[in-house]
Amino acid sequence: MSERVKPILIVALPILAFIITRKGDFDLGQSVSTSILVLFISATLLYWRFRVAFALLGVSLLLFLGLLDLEHFVTFSQLDVIVFLVGMMTVIGALEERHFFDYLLDTIGSKVRSGYALYAVILAMSALMAALVDEVTSIIFITLFILKICDRLKLNPLPFVIAAVFATNVGSSATVVGNPIGVMIAFRGGFTFLDFIIWSTPNAIIVTLATILASILVWRGYVSSMDEKLRRERLEIKIPEDVRRMQPINWVLFLGTIGMLAIHHPLEGFLEGFLGKEPGSMKNALLVATPMLWASISLLLERHRAREIVVHRVDWWTLLFFMLLFSAVGTLKYTGANERIGYYAVRLGELFGAPLGGVELGTLHSLFLVTGVLTAFLDNVLAIATMVPIVYAIHETQGWNVFSFFWAMLFAGTMVGNYTPIGSTANIVALGILERRGEKISFAYWVKYAIVVATVQIIISLLWLNMYVVPGAPGDYTPPIKLPK
Repeated sequence: MSERVKPILIVALPILAFIITRKGDFDLGQSVSTSILVLFISATLLYWRFRVAFALLGVSLLLFLGLLDLEHFVTFSQLDVIVFLVGMMTVIGALEERHFFDYLLDTIGSKVRSGYALYAVILAMSALMAALVDEVTSIIFITLFILKICDRLKLNPLPFVIAAVFATNVGSSATVVGNPIGVMIAFRGGFTFLDFIIWSTPNAIIVTLATILASILVWRGYVSSMDEKLRRERLEIKIPEDVRRMQPINWVLFLGTIGMLAIHHPLEGFLEGFLGKEPGSMKNALLVATPMLWASISLLLERHRAREIVVHRVDWWTLLFFMLLFSAVGTLKYTGANERIGYYAVRLGELFGAPLGGVELGTLHSLFLVTGVLTAFLDNVLAIATMVPIVYAIHETQGWNVFSFFWAMLFAGTMVGNYTPIGSTANIVALGILERRGEKISFAYWVKYAIVVATVQIIISLLWLNMYVVPGAPGDYTPPIKLPK
């Protein structure tokens, strides 16, 4: 996009948002807060390198104009999500320093002798690692590993890396820890690690298998070439002995963190009874405490490098941006603008409602569509942060059971992002690594293959949503964590 056009858009889009919202019966405060949010988001996307500066500007304007106060600024900043991410980044950072993921990937890669098998295993590992750690860590190590393989076999890494990105985004939907939007949905929807295992993991497994098959089909010539070369040349990647000796402790850190996250809900129930607390009073407390505990253990193990890990392995720049973004989006709730947006979301749902069997189901699919579009062309964190207050408004104004709405946002926010190179953080990170190596990829090349693979992913996810999540939604569900009025 031309540098001359960007400043015009930054001015024009908020003005357009103001005009549209005033026409849509928003009051003045609601229109101004929505326009400032549009200013913040558009400036952030057009000048991504300066996103924290624009985030600071947006929140300061909301405070200056009385569209947000300090109490709600703290509440809306979602410190529970931020602290969870700090803990997980610290644990993962320590494991990276101890070469845990290098050891895992190299061990698997050196034992596979078929190109088809290697391709499938790496894609499966992409999904699994994204589910167990996070999409960014997964795609960094998977991409570097793919580059090692392709350098050895003298293959173009682009088809391999893009397929791995597709699988990574799917895997990131399987658990709470796979994606920042999963963390947001867990806390704002009141879901546990086990809830993700029940409602999302089976879909992620099915979609991962379909992704592997679809990727092999669309890149069948490439995979066939890999198979031929791998049968002629052995992949041997040696791991230093001192790194091997670290692995038992690394396994304890890794499995301890994931294991406690998996059982946090029953453990909370046990502690509530043991400590004499009201049932449900500790809900999701251990979801935050677990990464903090294992982060502490990790830093004690790496005591001489503890400060370095916290400073360099925790992405403070991104976490500050998230905190400011959450606070800015919270102004929709503070001013009531989310209720007006929710009203129009329901009206859009009426258009979908007739063929789908009702306004509520139509609104669910319109929410999936809007979240997906925002994800594909903006960013999934921005998309989910914007949509969560709208789901709350739908629940409060319509009285609907919005259980399925949260899972619809999760599926749209992870898988629709595969349609474009900028649809998720994993996409951007992987392409950044390739560009630093001198590899170039066009938007058209990405979309050419994504239109097939991502469409398969979306169809399966929509079937899962309609055939399993919607019919199985608990009848008494209400979002347990509500933003204050």
